Amino acid sequence: MKPTSVVSALRIRAPKAPLAVYEFPKLESISVQNLPNNGFGAKNYHIPKTNFNHWPVYLKTRSNRITTEIKRVQGDVLQLRDDLKKFFPESRVTVNTTAGIVNIKGNVVVEVKNIFNHHMK
Repeated sequence: MKPTSVVSALRIRAPKAPLAVYEFPKLESISVQNLPNNGFGAKNYHIPKTNFNHWPVYLKTRSNRITTEIKRVQGDVLQLRDDLKKFFPESRVTVNTTAGIVNIKGNVVVEVKNIFNHHMK
């Protein structure tokens, strides 16, 4: 027998310290105030810029219909709709809450980008 096979057969394992098992807190003991980011999505929203540092505001044309589309809305989309109605009270604003998209009737791309530049940082 080779000496290496004898040494490997007689290997003594070093004792390991037992790992402490993490116990999750019970759901009854957790309140809404303990959760991180507990206020996001309630009366606030975030619109991240694109990879090229532009606002995700686009002009959408379908035959005769021209709308301005705001994509990537995270949080309370209905609050964004209410805020946009303050700036454009005569325009029709529709919301897709699942996709996070807001459509404004008409070509107001430049105005929306100016609003975002002045009111969002």
